[in-house]
Amino acid sequence: MSSTSSSSSTAPSGSKGFMHMPAELYDQVDSHLSYEDSNNFKSAHPLIDIRLTSNLIHYDKLHVSDDEDDCWISDTRGRFTPRKFRPNNAPDLIRALENLKEITVIMKDVSVKNLEAMGPKMNITDFTPYTPGGYLKKLFGDISPAELKLRQLSLHVDIMVESLQDVYCLMCPSEDLHYSMNQLVNADFNSFIQISICCAQIHPTDEPARNYLLHGMQYALKKCNEIGAKTEFVIEPCEGYVDMTIEKGNVEYSFAFFYYNPTICDPTPEEAEMPMITNLDEPMA
Repeated sequence: MSSTSSSSSTAPSGSKGFMHMPAELYDQVDSHLSYEDSNNFKSAHPLIDIRLTSNLIHYDKLHVSDDEDDCWISDTRGRFTPRKFRPNNAPDLIRALENLKEITVIMKDVSVKNLEAMGPKMNITDFTPYTPGGYLKKLFGDISPAELKLRQLSLHVDIMVESLQDVYCLMCPSEDLHYSMNQLVNADFNSFIQISICCAQIHPTDEPARNYLLHGMQYALKKCNEIGAKTEFVIEPCEGYVDMTIEKGNVEYSFAFFYYNPTICDPTPEEAEMPMITNLDEPMA
């Protein structure tokens, strides 16, 4: 009898152990799981599906990067711990996060050294601004941005090349520009798309590549101007800097190419000595 009593008072291993788990422990278990682990956890035991799914309601910010350790969702009100996810699962999360208000995409290790970089890709971390459909098409998939309750979408893409010869024959990147002009201008949220090519060194052979990029930028500006967009084109020959900005509806798109300038790109001594401020929006260690 004593053995039976002891057995009934201890929750057995496996799924039955969760039947009598207090509600607050469901929250604790879920908050320490990645998005993928949480989904696997759910499929293993349908009785806790509702609890785990409901916890996603609190997350309102999604951060995507080509660094998997920098992909996370957070509750900007600080009630729930940030959770990591794999970059390619971003579209699923956009569907699942009912209260999503902000999406930030930062790609900082992008290579466009050959024409193969323009071909179809499966993983968003392998994308370039020249991949058909761009980052935005991959991010939203078959989701209509008009259905979302976002406040802000930001896409930042940094391309670093040794020479402009690395981007020779590549015109102004326009895949994300096309998507934003077609899908985001009438959305209820603001979209900021910023793409840049930074060249490490100036070479005498850069002129054809520069002219090709300039021609592509002028063509993009002309087409956008024809559909009523506000456009701006800035060339600073002495600095080796060229920038274009296109604004229409709730979209601001910019593309720039320039040569590396430590007085512009590197932090000042004062900035370098400033302590890093962390907040609840940032991923937890």
